Amino acid sequence: MSAPQGWYDAGTPGRQRWWDGVQWTAHERTAPPTAPSMGWYQVPGTTDVRWWDGVIWTPYRVRKGKPRPDALAVEPPAVGLVLGIVFFILAMLQLLAAVITQSPGNFALPVVLMSIAVIWVLGAAHTRAVRRLPAPQSAAVVDDSVQPLPGEVDGPDAGWYPVTGQASRWWTGSRWTWYLGTRFGPRPGHAGPRGYLTSMIVGWCVAGIAVIGLVVAVAGSIMEQGLVTGFMIVFGVIFAVLFGGLGAFALLLTRARRNAMLLPTTPPPLR
Repeated sequence: MSAPQGWYDAGTPGRQRWWDGVQWTAHERTAPPTAPSMGWYQVPGTTDVRWWDGVIWTPYRVRKGKPRPDALAVEPPAVGLVLGIVFFILAMLQLLAAVITQSPGNFALPVVLMSIAVIWVLGAAHTRAVRRLPAPQSAAVVDDSVQPLPGEVDGPDAGWYPVTGQASRWWTGSRWTWYLGTRFGPRPGHAGPRGYLTSMIVGWCVAGIAVIGLVVAVAGSIMEQGLVTGFMIVFGVIFAVLFGGLGAFALLLTRARRNAMLLPTTPPPLR
């Protein structure tokens, strides 16, 4: 059976010849570059060693001998943009409440919320810029700090095993690696323990803001009723419900992703 028509190796390095399905033709072209396999590579023109997932650069690099996410890592970038808009709207609402109540203390929260909005937008822009860097041009960097890599096998039943509903982790056959399989592609998870602790702290801090909102609402309800106390009650309830929900969501999500952020303590299948 004849091979289907298409471009095939012309026998000359870097060149391809067109096969019309029956015979070779005179048409040749330069073979398109093939993307390097996933791994740690030096970014062209820099000294950075960054994780290449086989398709794009990711916001993970080796710093001080350890694989870590960038300070402004946001994947996908669109999420950072959406969250930036959400926190901007919250900041404007809180600023409106501060202007109406004319309480100096109420002007602090809008500044915090606006700062968070700016951080999310900057993170989205940073990750988008990383993705546009030139593809790797040198050999992969292999160091003890990044091993074992996904695909490495040192025992039976090696492979990807689900650890959460949306992520899997590579099992070498004898131990778990820090690498996760996500819907964005393979990603290093070496910073998982620190991320787990940070997420728990953030979740409780957000829940604390909800408590403050509840206190403001209660204070407004027991004070002499007027326009100011009315706004205190309304905005206090809004912030209590909103931040209470966000705090609970953050804490429950962190707990659900425990095996994705921390190394599982049992071999696959997870028990």
